[in-house]
Amino acid sequence: MQLFVLSSAKTPYFYVIFNQKLVFNYAPSKLVEESLAMIRVFLLFLFLFSKIGFSQNLPTNPVLFQVHRTLAYELTFSFENVANNTNYLVLMSTYKSDILTPLQGKVYQRGDQLGSAKVVQFSSDTIVNPRAIRANTKYFFYVYTSQVFKGKIEYQLKKPLVIEVLTANLNPGNYYESISVSAPNFLIALSELIYPHKVLTYSAYKNTLLAKLELRDTVGGRSYIECAYSGERNVFDEPFDWMKEGYSREHTFPHSWMPSHPADNPPLSEYSDFHNLYPTNLEKVNTIRNNFPLGEVTGKVLYIYLEGRLGYSGNQIVYEPRDTHKGNAARAMMYMSIAYSNQNNNWNFPSIQSQEIIKKWHFHDPPDNYEIARQEYIYALQGNRNPFIDHPEYACFIDFSKLVKMKEMCNSSIIEKENTDLSIQFQNHMLKISSEEVITEIIIYDATGKELMHDFPNAIHFQNDNLFRESTFCFLVIRRNGVEVVRRKMVIE
Repeated sequence: MQLFVLSSAKTPYFYVIFNQKLVFNYAPSKLVEESLAMIRVFLLFLFLFSKIGFSQNLPTNPVLFQVHRTLAYELTFSFENVANNTNYLVLMSTYKSDILTPLQGKVYQRGDQLGSAKVVQFSSDTIVNPRAIRANTKYFFYVYTSQVFKGKIEYQLKKPLVIEVLTANLNPGNYYESISVSAPNFLIALSELIYPHKVLTYSAYKNTLLAKLELRDTVGGRSYIECAYSGERNVFDEPFDWMKEGYSREHTFPHSWMPSHPADNPPLSEYSDFHNLYPTNLEKVNTIRNNFPLGEVTGKVLYIYLEGRLGYSGNQIVYEPRDTHKGNAARAMMYMSIAYSNQNNNWNFPSIQSQEIIKKWHFHDPPDNYEIARQEYIYALQGNRNPFIDHPEYACFIDFSKLVKMKEMCNSSIIEKENTDLSIQFQNHMLKISSEEVITEIIIYDATGKELMHDFPNAIHFQNDNLFRESTFCFLVIRRNGVEVVRRKMVIE
């Protein structure tokens, strides 16, 4: 803004130029104090207006919203459309924050990071359906309106719309109501429950499981896929192409181990069963694993790529995936062995595959929110579930080398403690404990670490008459004055 004053002894003349335009001029014949005061106020208004620009005219942020869908693997919500808006900036975080402030003038792309949040979308769309959603997770979404002024983006920073959504957890419902580990036909009944199921094609994996759960956003509007075995994060520009990115759908239970091998021509359900398939780097991981058994490399290492490696366990060559995938791989292998055992008895683990290692991984790496989301989505697609995700204790009753039922065969690597001055009795769903000293704490938890009971008796006798009504595998911990004196595995039939 420019102010010019031309004057003579008798007649002052004022004119104001703002943005190269004449917006005010005044040439009075008589100048009085009141007129000068009005001019000063007007000039002050123009000066302030030139400093703040049009930000004060930005539309407010949306207020109304509606959550349409909250599953373990998917959520969708929408919000009101604000008049005169250009684009909406939508941020997503698993942490609630009051300091997420978009930078004025910055154009954000999907996947960009802003504090603890990630940009979900920056568009005029008022419907939000983010990908890679995880189960049992609380998400916070922040919505900002924006407009373009003088070629630059401006965001309405006052009172962004904040939406809080909690996704669903594991939900088997009554799926297993016909299953009892104490029944003689336990294995047959379990197999018949999960097979047959709806068969999806091998190629359908890309537009379903891969698109919804595996592909994730990263900076600059790009995406990445994570190798299940090695942890590699491969960044790419959409659309995803298996060959171009050098990735494959790894059969955790190897295709060559299947009694129906080759099961891909014509394609059989076991070849494309999504419970068994995970994305991996083809050349550096899938080809290296080949059909070697899964195990822990304790001897000479033959090959390493990031967190996955091939090497010797005793005299046997094994492939060891990263720690965070060991439980997933174990449950996939156990699932395949049981699911298809009814159609062929040769679905047992081959002699080179240690079931003790598989069970150890199963209990040490329990299902996380990603695997739970995956379980629920595959259930929606195929109509069947992986029972070892819903009931980890089922693994205790199965000999996967012979595919026969056993009373207990769990190697959970839990160091058990016993104390001779305690008496522990469990019969007909009644637990009785007697001690020579005061029992201060009793905990019972399942194979995943979930507490089933937590009591503080502060007495020398404890009794629970109705502890369990279903078969399960669990751990009992007893403490006296804060000191753990008993840790015991219990198989309840």
